[in-house]
Amino acid sequence: MTFDGVGGWSYWWLAGVVNLLAISWACCRAPWLSMIANGQRQRAFGVAIVGLAIFWQLEVEVEGLLTLHPLMMMSVVMVFGFELAVIVGVAAVVLAAAIQNAITPGLVMPMCFNVVVPAAAATLVLKVIAALPTRNLFVYMLGGGFFGAMITVQSMAVTQWLYIAVFGPPPLLVIASDYHYLSLLMMFPEGFINGALMTVLTVLSPELVKTYDDHRYLDDQ
Repeated sequence: MTFDGVGGWSYWWLAGVVNLLAISWACCRAPWLSMIANGQRQRAFGVAIVGLAIFWQLEVEVEGLLTLHPLMMMSVVMVFGFELAVIVGVAAVVLAAAIQNAITPGLVMPMCFNVVVPAAAATLVLKVIAALPTRNLFVYMLGGGFFGAMITVQSMAVTQWLYIAVFGPPPLLVIASDYHYLSLLMMFPEGFINGALMTVLTVLSPELVKTYDDHRYLDDQ
């Protein structure tokens, strides 16, 4: 869900600051050396950017102001970790806009609410799962891939609603409130897609999934 066609820098500045901090952190902390040394992860990195950009073309426009599309950030965070996931997401936002010939300064909004916020929520979900005493693999795949993805949708929707509530304009807040139920409808398909994808990746290519630990979930089981 985005609203990048509304307002100017006086409206976007906070999202821009959040993006700048997140991207700076990601660029400084991302495991570049390990990725450069691993050709498989390099290919996965490129495929993730292109795949997200194409997948995000499946969007629905509401009242000419809000657009909704699948996020997929839960899967990206599970595969790459928060830092690389932010970089993948930001690059995908730019590529998706380029495909639509719609690169504008307003892209700071989808970068914030479709990338940074869901990635942060996904990271928090994974930290909670890691802190649980259980070592059941299904907790990781379903708790992270399925329910975690559902949480990312609401993290996006709620923070965006709060942003509009604080910065306005009031007519957009009315639209966001009236159509918030669409984010609830997005939760199950988002969870299903991410859950299915992460189940396949965890089973077939566990070495690609950065946040997955073979020893934790399989040893002595």
